[in-house]
Amino acid sequence: MARKATSPFWPFSFFLPPFIRLPIRRSSGHSDAREITKRARRHFAYNIFIYMPIRTVMAVKENILHTMQSLPTRSPDDVYLAIKQSLAENRYGAGQYLREEQLAKSLGVSRTPVREALRRLGAEGWVEIRPNYGVRVKAWSLQDAREIFEARLLIEPFLAGRAALKIGSADIERLSALADRMTAITHQVSTPETTEAWFAANGEFHSIITAAAGNARLDRSLTSMKETPLIKWTFDSYNDEHRASSARQHVEIVQALASRNAAWAEAITRCHILAAEKTVLDRYQREHPSP
Repeated sequence: MARKATSPFWPFSFFLPPFIRLPIRRSSGHSDAREITKRARRHFAYNIFIYMPIRTVMAVKENILHTMQSLPTRSPDDVYLAIKQSLAENRYGAGQYLREEQLAKSLGVSRTPVREALRRLGAEGWVEIRPNYGVRVKAWSLQDAREIFEARLLIEPFLAGRAALKIGSADIERLSALADRMTAITHQVSTPETTEAWFAANGEFHSIITAAAGNARLDRSLTSMKETPLIKWTFDSYNDEHRASSARQHVEIVQALASRNAAWAEAITRCHILAAEKTVLDRYQREHPSP
């Protein structure tokens, strides 16, 4: 009985579409591998060198598109605010380098919006951009603290005085409620939670006043300075006595605004900032004594 010959290309036919498999199936009883037609050879070469690579590339492309569509869409501003919030909450230590690739992966975005966000944060003083080294978190110095408080003393009392002449009754009521909340916090045991609550109430309190002044440019400049980690460090420096004094100052600021007394509002705001500055500078000098 004659042995059936088998095409040497038959094992690869599994990968081929049906209309091409036919010419290279197992040969009939008395055929020989050398009798495979040129057409079958062309079909085999086409599938090995063209059809299969194209199918592979298309499958990879579909997988990439599916992955991209599953990622959350975040605008460049969202990326900027997310990184800025992490810096404000001290999630990165002073001097720590921020890697674009790691940030992009954690935020689910490409490196382009991360790079742009780091440029903006560098312009605002949150990070230092070092050519050939990278981007690192800014380490705040005593001079930085002095400069920020000097700028606040120039801008914030002026805006408080302007607000006294323009602020509405609804804002006065909200300020009064926030002042009461901060007073209540002073009667509680100091914990990270009460410090965070104080920080949030204080931020809203001063934002209402500066917005009511009606000078958007000065308001933005002041907000940029007050969002730095140094400001939150101020609240961490407060003891119970400092908080009680600050709470009384907030109450007096509300009284000055409600009385429409610009000079009073400016004076108490200036005292408020000077007291905060002294607290911060005293703590810094304790922790960094002169040699």
